[in-house]
Amino acid sequence: MPPKKKKGKGKGKGKKKGKKKDAPGEEDKYKKTIREIEILKEHLSHRNEIARRSQAHASDWKDKVIKMEETLKEQKTDQKDISAELTRQYKTMHTDMDIKMRELTIEVDHLRQQVASARRELDITKTAKQKMEQEKNEIIQNLEKRIDDMEISYENVLITSFDSLQERLAKARDRWDEEQLILQEQTKTTLLEFGLNPLDI
Repeated sequence: MPPKKKKGKGKGKGKKKGKKKDAPGEEDKYKKTIREIEILKEHLSHRNEIARRSQAHASDWKDKVIKMEETLKEQKTDQKDISAELTRQYKTMHTDMDIKMRELTIEVDHLRQQVASARRELDITKTAKQKMEQEKNEIIQNLEKRIDDMEISYENVLITSFDSLQERLAKARDRWDEEQLILQEQTKTTLLEFGLNPLDI
C-alpha cells in the first residue's frame, strides 16, 4: 500500500528525499547481510567439511586404535601363552634335571661304594697273596731244608751202605778165595785119583 500524500510541499519533498536516501542503504545492508550469510554458510560448510573429515579421520584413528588394542591384546595373550609355555618347559626341564641329578648322585654313590668295596677286596687279596707268598716261601724253605737234610741223611746212608757193602764184599771175597782154594785142592785130589796131572789140564 503506497504511502498517503500529505499537504505541504516542503514536508512532502523532505520525506520523499529521505525515503530515496534510505532505500539504497537498506539494500546495501541487505546485500551485505546476504553476502555475510553466504560467507557464513561457506565457512559453516567448510567447517562442516573439516568436521566431517576430522570425524572420518578420528573414526579411522579410532579403528586403528581398536585394531592396535586388539593386536596388543593378542600379543599380550600370545606373550602370556609363550611365557606360560616357557615357564612350563622351564619347570619340566628343572624337574627333569633334578631327577637326573638325583639319579646321577645315586649312581655316583653306588659307584663309590663299588670302588670302596673293590679296594677293600683288593687289599684283602693283596694281603692274602702276600700271606700265601710268605707261606709258600716258608714251605719252600722248609722243603729245601728237608731236602738238604734228606740229602745229608741219604748221603750218610749211602756212605754207610757202601761201606757195609764193601765190607761184605771184602768178606765175601775172602770167603770165595778160601772156597776157591778148597775147591782147587779138591779138584786136584780128584784128578790125581783119576791119574791125571792137574798141570796138564
